[in-house]
Amino acid sequence: MKVAVILVAHGEAETAGFIENYSMIRHTLAQASEVMVLSRSLQLMVSVVGALKNSLSFRFSGYRSPQNEITRRQASLLQLCLTASSDEEKIDYTVFPAFHATPPFVSDLLDATQGHDFQVLVSMSPVDSRMTSGSLQLLASRGCRDADKPDPLVVDRFWQDDTLRSLYCDHIFRHGRNERGTVLLLAFHGTLVKDVRGMEPDFHAGRTEIEHMGRSLCDAILGDSRNLYDRVEVTHLNHTMGGTWTEPSLPCSLGELHFLDVNQTDVFCCGYFSDGTETLLYARKDAENCPVDVLFLPCINDDRAFAEFLAGRVTEVMLV
Repeated sequence: MKVAVILVAHGEAETAGFIENYSMIRHTLAQASEVMVLSRSLQLMVSVVGALKNSLSFRFSGYRSPQNEITRRQASLLQLCLTASSDEEKIDYTVFPAFHATPPFVSDLLDATQGHDFQVLVSMSPVDSRMTSGSLQLLASRGCRDADKPDPLVVDRFWQDDTLRSLYCDHIFRHGRNERGTVLLLAFHGTLVKDVRGMEPDFHAGRTEIEHMGRSLCDAILGDSRNLYDRVEVTHLNHTMGGTWTEPSLPCSLGELHFLDVNQTDVFCCGYFSDGTETLLYARKDAENCPVDVLFLPCINDDRAFAEFLAGRVTEVMLV
């Protein structure tokens, strides 16, 4: 039995090139326009301005997003883990990295892997929303072109997974300072709370999942015998378009810690499975002018234990 496992991340431009950054932003806004009112003219303007800004900024700073390369490494590790376990199951797994906003696009890979007996879509976001796993569920619901084959399966709901929570704790205590006098901030990708009209969004924004995951992870860290952090709090990496976003934002959290005379904080971007522009560039810019000493922990990225965890989730969904 042949199974195509498609590992789906958001995707970011890998160079400072204008065209690549323009395409990435256009695809991101096109996806957002499925649930938000974003006119074509606004999408075009934001894409052009954003691409110019990225191109100039990335050329000047030498920054390049590692997210796509990290996703490719995650896919390679997942392939190794699945291959090691497939002999007993007699399943031939092939893992493909794919992206929402950059090539190879997930829809194209779904078409390219029609010859497999099963297709499995893995959402590389710990928080479910219409923009993450929701888009994969929508693709899966459209079914396979071959009526004799099952619809694609989706691996998601990581936000409530006890094993992932345990992996996160191990990761934090391995990479963080974990010292008395230090506060740990758990950073999530923020989401809309109210739109530009002051109304709650009428799509699945993922706020409930963020709150559940943040609360349970805080409790797990504070209850861990290894913990020396004075406090563990949730913060958000927000955008500015579309309305009112989740609070507190990272700049507000850092400002509050300074007001409370906290001298140092560790920040773990638990709402991301891979480092990228938001965690490596924008979050660090938010922290630049804050007098608090900030240590950013790496995302879980290509941790081998994480790859083994993903392999377990894939084999689990195949057995259902």
